[in-house]
Amino acid sequence: MDALQHSIAGALEAEQRKTQVNDAKLRAVAQRVDYDEFCKMVAGAHLKPVKPCSAESRDISRPFDQFVLPKYEPATDSVDRHSTRKVEHDAEPPAFSQPSSSHEFLRTWRRSCRAQAERLRYLRVLDIDTLPMLFRTEMDPLLLDAFVDTLHVAVCEREPSGDGSAEAAAIAQQAPLALWAVRLLAGLARVNRFDATLNFAAGPTTDKLKRIFAAAASHAPAEGVAGNGELDAAAVAALASKFGIRDVVEGRGVV
Repeated sequence: MDALQHSIAGALEAEQRKTQVNDAKLRAVAQRVDYDEFCKMVAGAHLKPVKPCSAESRDISRPFDQFVLPKYEPATDSVDRHSTRKVEHDAEPPAFSQPSSSHEFLRTWRRSCRAQAERLRYLRVLDIDTLPMLFRTEMDPLLLDAFVDTLHVAVCEREPSGDGSAEAAAIAQQAPLALWAVRLLAGLARVNRFDATLNFAAGPTTDKLKRIFAAAASHAPAEGVAGNGELDAAAVAALASKFGIRDVVEGRGVV
């Protein structure tokens, strides 16, 4: 009887471990991590979250939050304290920095970039030249939709104000923002398998891209006048064609 119980316990443990490893693999694939991160998540599939006993242990365990689920969250003492923390969070927007991997980017994007303003702030800190390395495997079409939506809101959905001077200042600020947006799109176009990503993008994304490129074309300098690192009207039109946008004319946009 003891041998039978021992055999059953071993079989249950093996089955549980198999399920844990399979779940870890699925999480790793869904998060599109690189091979090293994949191995770490699979190796830690059997680990269980523990309640930190001190602030020091909490800081030590924080880097491993993504490998062990569910993450431990300290309980709130009262509604008032929760409300106070929410007010403090709203008053102090999160400080963003250049992510080192697509997993780190997605974690910050999902946790801290709920509003359009936060998403735009996070996109502004990205090093455009490193985008192909950041999304080294491929880019999720849903993420491309979110990028384009954020750029469209920032560049094309500027609400007019009644003050003429304020309106002129807003238009002056719009030009560098539109040109930065197309530079970001140029970096995304260099990501591996981007053509497939663009093909699976949502329908409204194409219309928003048209408006972004139209705004950038209207602000872009003429060919031969652009400064170092700037995109002239011809470069904007050429980039638009890579996104399947054919009706952007040099120097102006046609939507």
